[in-house]
Amino acid sequence: MQLFRELIALLARTPAWVPLILCPALLVAAAVLVTLLGGRRAYPVFAVLFGGAGAVLLACLGTVAETLVYLGLYAVLAALLRCLLFLPRPRRADRSTSRDERIYKQFRGEPLRALPAQEELPAKECCFEEERAVEPPELGHALSLLEKLRKGKLSSSDRLEADALLRTLSALKGRALTAAEQGTVNDCLASVLKLTAKYKL
Repeated sequence: MQLFRELIALLARTPAWVPLILCPALLVAAAVLVTLLGGRRAYPVFAVLFGGAGAVLLACLGTVAETLVYLGLYAVLAALLRCLLFLPRPRRADRSTSRDERIYKQFRGEPLRALPAQEELPAKECCFEEERAVEPPELGHALSLLEKLRKGKLSSSDRLEADALLRTLSALKGRALTAAEQGTVNDCLASVLKLTAKYKL
């Protein structure tokens, strides 16, 4: 209880202008800031905080009647300042542009440079020789031999090889071949000859 009395005595030494002038002035400043910056829900918190601080200080300095008069006048001031919150907030200049325009300005890239004129482009150089197409060989006889082999009694590995040879030669039949494809055809024909010699066709 002694600590409580000491606290009251300490607050009683506060100058009288603090609750009468400083607390209402702080409320006015808070109302103006809340109006300019937004956040209207924060105004009642500031009003109660400054009003309560002023009432406690005045109660320590004077009588209960003076404190009630102070609270009445403070409530009128808080109600008048609350009218500031209904004024429209000033808009920033940045808000005048639409959101899409602001995003476009922020993320647009460097402007494209014009392509150089055709005379400035270097001449095309080919680093690889183009493969010349070879006339297609006659594969009809090899395909007919493979069909006969497939009808015979072949081992499973030879049957798989015959199927693969038939697919490869059928895909290469009747079109001009590159040198690499010509080598593939020669390998396939050699395999066909081995199979026909093995099964005596």
